[in-house]
Amino acid sequence: MTTPQVVAHRGSSAVHAENSWAAFEAAVADGADVIECDVQRTLDGVLVIRHDLAIGDQRVAECAFADIEAMEPGLVHLDELLAWAPRKKIGLLVEVKDPDCAMPVGERVAASSWRERIVIGGFHWPALAAVKARLPAIRTSLMMGSVVAPEDLARLAKAYRADGVHPCWEARSPHPHRLLDAIAIKLLRNAGLTIILWHEERESELLALVALRPDAICTNLPAMLRRIVDMSATVTMTEELAANDRI
Repeated sequence: MTTPQVVAHRGSSAVHAENSWAAFEAAVADGADVIECDVQRTLDGVLVIRHDLAIGDQRVAECAFADIEAMEPGLVHLDELLAWAPRKKIGLLVEVKDPDCAMPVGERVAASSWRERIVIGGFHWPALAAVKARLPAIRTSLMMGSVVAPEDLARLAKAYRADGVHPCWEARSPHPHRLLDAIAIKLLRNAGLTIILWHEERESELLALVALRPDAICTNLPAMLRRIVDMSATVTMTEELAANDRI
């Protein structure tokens, strides 16, 4: 039975600035398996970890790194994060915010000794498909904001040569766990896809998402999700042992 991985959404971002070293270090301490982060490229080609496309009244892609660094000291570089993650033995889910930087991100990941623990995700599927075509060893995941049938998710993933799907449905329902069920998860898994679920911070919803047994779940509160996942795994193991004793 699948035990979902704990994905720290922009690090441990409920208590630290998102996409910061403090958030990333806290995610490790909180027991996360993977850190999700956002990447875009500056005007002079530096790949930076930052979510918002604009800084002030300009786009990050239109600013030199030195100018951004002056406004936001301590901004993390992708190269730094790729060097740091193996030392911490933590996976990475790298969301490409700007499709123009998808290929440079893919090239960096392909050159990393840690590439087996890295997934590149994004909403711009043609950019991800282009990366996959050029660098087939890279793992990609299609991010999807609209609620669609699992059959459609599987079909789209195949069309864009993705290894996984990442429905981002946290705002699509008061109880978004109801948008999927065990049959949908099985269908996607039988299609050879990994399933990463949206970020969630409510304990009741996290309990329901863990029960669906996806491959991974995102959260701003990795310590809470770690506790829920570990508790669920313990209960499952206890039930299996009891069942074996009855045989």
